[in-house]
Amino acid sequence: MRVSSSSLARIAVAASGICLALAGLAAGPARALPAPPAVPASVHYTVPGNLTGVAAVSASSAWAVGFAGSSGSPRVLMLHWNGTSWSRVTSPGVLTRAGQLNAIKVVSAKDAWAVGYTGNPLLTSEHTLLLHWNGSIWSVVTRPAPIPGFLNAVTDTASGGWAVGGVPNGHIFPRPLALRLSGATWSRVSVPNVIDVMGVATTGANTAWAIGTNEQFSELAHWNGHTWTWETIPPVRDTYLLDGIAASPAGAAFAVGNVIPPLGTPVPVILKLAGSTWKRVTVKAPSIAGLHAVTFAPGGTPWAAGTTGSSALILRWNGTAWTRVASPSPGTSNSLYGLGFSSARDGWAVGSSGSDTLILHWNGTRWN
Repeated sequence: MRVSSSSLARIAVAASGICLALAGLAAGPARALPAPPAVPASVHYTVPGNLTGVAAVSASSAWAVGFAGSSGSPRVLMLHWNGTSWSRVTSPGVLTRAGQLNAIKVVSAKDAWAVGYTGNPLLTSEHTLLLHWNGSIWSVVTRPAPIPGFLNAVTDTASGGWAVGGVPNGHIFPRPLALRLSGATWSRVSVPNVIDVMGVATTGANTAWAIGTNEQFSELAHWNGHTWTWETIPPVRDTYLLDGIAASPAGAAFAVGNVIPPLGTPVPVILKLAGSTWKRVTVKAPSIAGLHAVTFAPGGTPWAAGTTGSSALILRWNGTAWTRVASPSPGTSNSLYGLGFSSARDGWAVGSSGSDTLILHWNGTRWN
């Protein structure tokens, strides 16, 4: 997820009124809670900045991306987990320049992609950044050459992939950008009638879905193997603000974010793909929450993450509803923007705690 100034504004709207004191706790004798298992200090990697994406190859290899510094003056940030500790990746040199990585996708131990931008959006100097991992090194993709603009999301399978974002348009709203991977070649594909593309997921050999932003609301688009077609999310009276989308190898898919009913306030929303139609499903989460990320763990279990404005929020799909899973919130303001799993018993959630990076680990039983 791209945490730009416009994204932060949308998050602020969705999280308005969050700073409420907890009340109404049930009375009764105090009971000591069991202490969580110790987490090695090496699991944590805290620097000023934000992590926006994470992907895991195995229990001994994972990647996290985002930016270091502040949102007004970001520098590209990539971290690697080697089974013992997280460390910063600084090669190639673009990984230390001004800019941000927004998403990462691991296909295998020898095939991964990361996307974002270099430059500074406040100075309108952004250029797309597309990186590839071949099992030994990360390299900058130069065909096509970097484009003025940014990339928000990436997806890839053995049969192809997509990288999506936006390009400047002479004023506050950009134009959509989509790059398609066929074999080893990326090419630009036309995307009509939206400002930028926030997320993308492949649901079959010749089909994909994307989230598009149209000023103050979101739409979903379908790729039929030839063109992108935008579709209205029912019911049309509601305003959707979607941030994340993911699909399983079997073609199941979810999209997450917030929805604003008429004359209402934002509430978390998750849409499930049923055939060719997206339908809302039950979300058991605080009404003041915001959802930013969704993924499928190996084995098929879907997970979603976001924030309640103060606490990190993690949800799991049980087949009929999304329910909250306990997770730590080390600071006073905790948000999660990325999820990645190497197995049902090994996963990561990343984001921010206050102005610093935040990394949580799933061991199959609990988040630490």
